[in-house]
Parts: sequence; C-alpha cells; structure tokens
Amino acid sequence: MFGRVAVIGCLAVVRLCAAQNSSSYAVSVDGIFVTDVATGVSDIVAIHNDRPFNVVANLVWESDFYDVASSNQISWQMFVNDVVEATGVLDLVEHYSLPVTLDAGSTSLTSAGTYNIKVAIKLDTISSESDRDYESFAVEASIGPLAVVILFAATTGMVELSLGLGIFTGSCMVAGSLTTGYRDMLSIYLLDSLSDRYHGYIFLFGLFMAGLVGIVEKSGGFAGITKVLQRFVRSSRSAQGASFIAGLTIFFDDYTSCLVAGASMRPLTDACIISREKLAFIVDATAAPIASIVPISSWIGFEISLIQSELDAIVLKYPDSEIGNTSSFIVFLRTVKYRYYCIFMLMLIPLQILTGRDFGPMLIAERLTKVYGRTDGGPGKSVSFDGSAFRNINAPDADTPCKWWNMALPIVALITYILVLLVWTGQQSAVGGENLYEIIGMADSYSALLWGTMAAVLTSIGFYFVQDKKDGRIKWFNLKGYKNKVQRFVDRRRGIAVNDEAVHSKVLMTTREAMSAFLTGMEKIFGVLIILTLAWATGAIMIAVGLDRWCYEIITNQDLDKRMLPTVTFLVACFIALATGTSWGTMTILFPLLLVPTYEATDGDPKIFYGVVAGILAGAVAGDHASPISDTTILSSLAAECQVLAHTVTQAPYAFIVVIWSVLVGTIPSGMGAFPNGVSIFLGFLAMIFHVIVTSEFIINKTGRYDIFTELYIRCIKNKEFYMSLKADVVEAFETGSPVPLQKGRKSIVVDESEHHLSLDDTRSFDKGGQEVMNAQKDGDNESVEKTGDEEGRIVSQISTF
Repeated sequence: MFGRVAVIGCLAVVRLCAAQNSSSYAVSVDGIFVTDVATGVSDIVAIHNDRPFNVVANLVWESDFYDVASSNQISWQMFVNDVVEATGVLDLVEHYSLPVTLDAGSTSLTSAGTYNIKVAIKLDTISSESDRDYESFAVEASIGPLAVVILFAATTGMVELSLGLGIFTGSCMVAGSLTTGYRDMLSIYLLDSLSDRYHGYIFLFGLFMAGLVGIVEKSGGFAGITKVLQRFVRSSRSAQGASFIAGLTIFFDDYTSCLVAGASMRPLTDACIISREKLAFIVDATAAPIASIVPISSWIGFEISLIQSELDAIVLKYPDSEIGNTSSFIVFLRTVKYRYYCIFMLMLIPLQILTGRDFGPMLIAERLTKVYGRTDGGPGKSVSFDGSAFRNINAPDADTPCKWWNMALPIVALITYILVLLVWTGQQSAVGGENLYEIIGMADSYSALLWGTMAAVLTSIGFYFVQDKKDGRIKWFNLKGYKNKVQRFVDRRRGIAVNDEAVHSKVLMTTREAMSAFLTGMEKIFGVLIILTLAWATGAIMIAVGLDRWCYEIITNQDLDKRMLPTVTFLVACFIALATGTSWGTMTILFPLLLVPTYEATDGDPKIFYGVVAGILAGAVAGDHASPISDTTILSSLAAECQVLAHTVTQAPYAFIVVIWSVLVGTIPSGMGAFPNGVSIFLGFLAMIFHVIVTSEFIINKTGRYDIFTELYIRCIKNKEFYMSLKADVVEAFETGSPVPLQKGRKSIVVDESEHHLSLDDTRSFDKGGQEVMNAQKDGDNESVEKTGDEEGRIVSQISTF
C-alpha cells in the first residue's frame, strides 16, 4: 500500500515539473493590425509610403490536451505580398500569463498600391495564419479628401454634396476600389457616425432644444421680447442696440438668434432707416460668438463631445495626464478666455453702434439707405424672397397676446435645470470635499443637457396650459374656463353641444398646437443634423487616410515653434470654415487631427493646449462669418430679408479685421507668453476702439469723405462717378439736416417710379454723427414705430466690392 502511494506521488511530481515547461493550450491568430511607428497610432487602415509600421497579431488560446513534450516556443513569420519581411520566436516561459498579442516586426513600403500583409505562427504541431489587405500611398495624398471638400464647397456652395464627396474619396482611397469604397462609405463611416452613443446625445439634445424654440415661438414669447425692446427705441442707434441685445438675449442657439432677431427686428430697423445689410450683420455677428462661448447653449454639447473624444485618446496613451483626466466641460470653460475672435467681435458691434461709424461696403450700404431716407431696407433688400412664409410657418395665432414672460420662463427653467443637473451628476461622482467648480467638472454634461432640455420643454408646455387668452388678454388659472371646457366636452360627446367657442376664452396653446410647434422646431434643424452626420463621418475619414499622422509630423517638427500652434490652428480653422461654410464641420475635422499631436509636441503645456482648442472653436466661427455658403450667413440674410451676396460683402471686411487683431494681440502674444491673457483682451478692446475711430467714418459727415480703405480703393479705380455722386449727396444731407430726394437719371442709381422716401417735410432730422432722431409722433402705448414710405420700390445700386 505504501509503495503504491509513493509511486503515485512520484508521478505527480514528474507531471508537475513537466507542466512547468509545457503548453496546455492550442493557439491561433485572430486577425492582425498595423501601428504607425512615428506617431504610435494603432490599428491604422491606410499605410503611408516610406513610413515604418509595426505588424501586430492577435492571439487566441483554446483549452486543449496536455502535451508534456511541448517546446513552449511560438515561431512566427511576417509576409508582405508573400515575401518574408521578418521572423522570430516568442518564448512562453518568459511570460507570467499567456500573451494575447504578438509583435511581428516592422517594415515600410516604398510605392503606392495594394499590399497583402500576413502573419503565420507555429507552436509545435499547431500552425495558424491571418492576413489583411492594406492600401499604401504618399503621405501628401492624405489631404485629398479635405481638398475635395474645400474645392466643391467653394465652387458649388453645397456643403452636403462636398462633405459626401470627401467621404467617398477617402473611403475609396482606403478600400482601393470604387465599389468597395462606396459600400464602406455607407455601411462603415456613416453608420458609425450615427451609432456612437455620444453622437446620439447630441442629436437628441439638438432636437429637444429646437423643439423648445418652436413652442416658445408659437407662444408669442419671442415677439413679446421684441415688443419690450421696441419701447426703448428712439433713434437709429437705439434700434441697432435693441437688435444687438435681442441677439444676446437669445444666446442659447445661433440659428434661433439669427431667425428671431432678424425677422422680429426688421420692421423696427426699417422704420429707423437702417440698411438690411447692417441688420443682417448685427444678428449674424452676434449669434455664433455668443452661442459658442456660453456654457448653456446648443453648441456646448457638441463642443464638449469633440473635446472629450480627444481627452480619452490622450488618457489612453498617457494614463497619468492631468489634462487628459480633466472634465471636457472644465476644458471648455478654460478655453473661453482664449477665444479672441468671439470676444473682440462682441466688443466691436456695440462700439460701432454707439459711435455711428462704419467702413468699406457697409459704409456705402448705410449711406445709400440713410442719405436718401430709405425706409424699405435700402438697396440690399432681398428681391427674391419676401420672407412671409419663412416667418409665418410657426408664428403665433392672430389672437395670441405676445408676452415677454413666455420666453423668459422657459429660458430661466432651461438654465436652472441644467445647472442643477450638472451639480447633481457631479455629486454622484464626487468622493467628498470638492468645491462647486470641481463638482461641475465631474458632472455628466451630456445627461445634464439632455435631461434639462426636455424638462424645460415639459415645464414650458405646462406653463402655457395655465394661461387662457381672450380679447388680447391673458387669464391665469381660469378655473371657470376649465369647468366650461369640461362641460362642453361632455355635451359634445352627448351630441348636444352648440358652437359657442368664440365667446369663451381659449388656452394659450393646446396639446395639439404644442406638439405641432415642437415638431416644427425640430424640422428646422433637420438639415443641420444631416451636415453634422456628414461632418462626423468626414472627421473619421480624415483619420482613416492618415491626415492626423501627417499633421502630427508637421506639428512635432523641430523647425516649428510650438508657441505658434494656437495662431496656426486659428488660421487653418478660419480657412476651412470659409471654404466649407460649416463651423461644426470644421471643428469635427480639426479636433482629431490636432489635439493629441499638440499635447505630445508641447509635453502637455496647458496654455498651448487650451489655446489650440480655442483656436479651432474661434477660427471656425470666424471663417463661418466670412463664408457666403455658411448656414448662418444664409439664415441671417433670409431673416433680415437681405440679399445673401450683399450681406456677405458687407460683413466679410469686419470679420477679416477682427481676425487680424485676434492674431496680433491675441493668439501670438498669448502663445508666446508675452503677457497675461487679460492684457490681450484689453489690447483687443483698444484695437477695436482704434478701428472704429481711425479706420471707420461717420455715415453722414461734413465733407462726405469715406473711410481710409474706401478712399484708397477709389483712387485705384477708373470709374469714380458713383462714389463722387454719393459723396456729394452726403454733404447735402449733412448741410440740410434732411434726406436727399432721389434724382431720376442719376448715374449708377436708378429709381423706380413707385419709390417713396422720406421727404423734406418728414419729422426726422440728422444729428452730426449721422444718427436720425425720431421726432415722429408715437402711438399712445409707445410700443411700436410706424413705418413711412412704400416698401415696394427698390434702388438698384452698382457697388463695386473690394
């Protein structure tokens, strides 16, 4: 008995010793992937010529029989087009656990084409292999999809088509054929853009925000705010100021700001002899800058989603990164002070309004309106779109009292809900002892924005339900009216009801009307969501073709001063947004290309990193302002009933001026660390004052002189007659203090017979700065300004652009 036990024990020891030097599992290769050596980007789908890359095989282990004779060594070979490029042996004894990847060596490709890369392994008698086809091309070819987007956007003006062609081009480059590229474009890049969870948050948040705007518009809230502003309008200066304030008030969405401020303030600015170009500029230049920097708007969810994606990529490579582990919402807040273009533009507009000065094409447009007393918006008035269908599609009913509180409460509710939910979600992640700023930094901003917006929608609908309307008045909590509604409903069901709805008060907005307005609001951003989806796919295709790797090489180049990165980023974003006409598309393209390389090139310098983030966000807005195919440019023109081209040529010079000052006193000194950021903002304010006083001119002045840029332009052209005639009329308007009657036959200015303008008997007079003082008799309630003149006449003006 004892001997038998001893034999069993010896066999167990031998078996254990053998197990330490043997494999008890079978192994196979489950796919391969390629990693770029220079940038460390893994799982690339396209290879650049002459750029080394590593081939990595994924290993899968399966439980199998015990083999005491195993060598415990995996031999492998890596092939390129069936030619052995590397070989080696992996000793399993050196690993504490079974490896799941195998580094199969490095190589590079010297010419463009399709290459088959294969890894074959062998463990004792077990063998396995896996291969994959890759396309290789010159690194410079990676800019191809972006070039296609810019080229077609600039030539066709169709952003959707341009983005779609860019995606198709990149997909074909990666796939190596037109048919496969077409299939991958639809089934991979577009579907991946839609299936991303965070993209879903942005979609729903955008839809809910648009729906909220729709029900507020239907309730008469926007019109109510406009009526309040009209009470304070006494001159051209105050009318422009009211338009600017209206744009700031509707800070939560740039589209809404353009549409509501433009359409609602147009009658007021027309009555105060303000050109349509000036109105379109005020609402357009206010909308995106304020919406992009306010932490509660339709932009915030989109911006932080882009930031968070890159922070995750940084943490993946550098787990201990301080910036990478910072909340995307906190990063957003830290970049606001570096968005010089948005800040300076919001400074420039009120300075121009207060001084009554303009320059360039805007000065001419304002003179053609003010000098001749035009109350129909001037020569920039749209002749192809009357705006009626655009404004009335979701307008409040004729019997709806337009009250300011129907906009104020939804906005207050929206802000309150989002702030409370930011704190609440932050507290769920907090461990204790954090201050409010740190708690908000830990918040789930996606959920807070989504939940808060829908809560504001439901609160607004409930708020409108407790208001009844009758005879132009609001009745609150009309219990008697509710009782009558119930009785009429019961009578109607019994078939004995009479048609006496006209004598009873009606709820401000019924359930059906609320749902209809909510869906109408959603419809307005359908096109935006299409562009957004295409932009996400475009960003993905830029990475697929390796444009991010090329940008990394450029940024990390030792010859490039890293302190110039915020400036370079800002200018590149301006150019792409100018060419494509989409600020959100520009952001989607540039964030994946620049943020991680910037972090690595600067060793995580916070000032440079935040400057680059701000450069992308501000540059996208700047280029968007100067682009004739931008959605906000077109929406502002439609809302203000201004010709798109007229709006573009009058606004673009202001955008370029602010871009120049943003670079000179903003991004360059900030990146160089020349002085604190507060000094940059103060110098920008002084620069805006300098531009308004030195390079701009009063609309009506004693000599009729133009601004310095226009004067230089006139000296360089042969046909000066138009400008000289206008200058003479400016002098006459200044001397007489009244608008100049339009003369038939005056060259370059043709007048229809039906044209009406302010006559010498009109009670408006010009002050020395060219601002009209409204002495016209007001209505008893002082709530509106009646327009004079016939809006059907037009002036066709031949204005040469710079």
